[in-house]
Amino acid sequence: KSLDFLSYLFKINSVQINYKNESTSEIQIHLNEMVQVFINLAKNSCDAMIEKNIENRVIDIHTYEKEDYLYIEFEDNAGGIKKELHQRIFEPYFTTKIDMGGTGIGLYLCSLIMTQSFGGDIRVENIMNETMCVGARFVLTFPKRRDV
Repeated sequence: KSLDFLSYLFKINSVQINYKNESTSEIQIHLNEMVQVFINLAKNSCDAMIEKNIENRVIDIHTYEKEDYLYIEFEDNAGGIKKELHQRIFEPYFTTKIDMGGTGIGLYLCSLIMTQSFGGDIRVENIMNETMCVGARFVLTFPKRRDV
């Protein structure tokens, strides 16, 4: 549903989406909140790719399981995020996009949704090749079972 909802954003920004699902588990989530997380991540990726003038814009989404958790990795090829900003980007009102109208609410909201609504987690890491950083990866972690 999130990919369908975001298809127009991807189309107008010439972003190729690669989706790989290696999970067979089902988890209960609030659909609108999950869509909000994906919108924030996709919008940030698109903004970064446009700002850095990336020609071949790609977002890879990979879903898989390990032990008692389901993971969704959301990664782009926009050159990554400065390491010193990794912890700050989830703080309320922190933005690197002041001149682009950024409010600093998007990733903070993602963090709240992941921890409070889903009992999970979100973290960011850079994707490196042999010589440089090529993109950012956001890892969403969901417990497969959750006590109510």
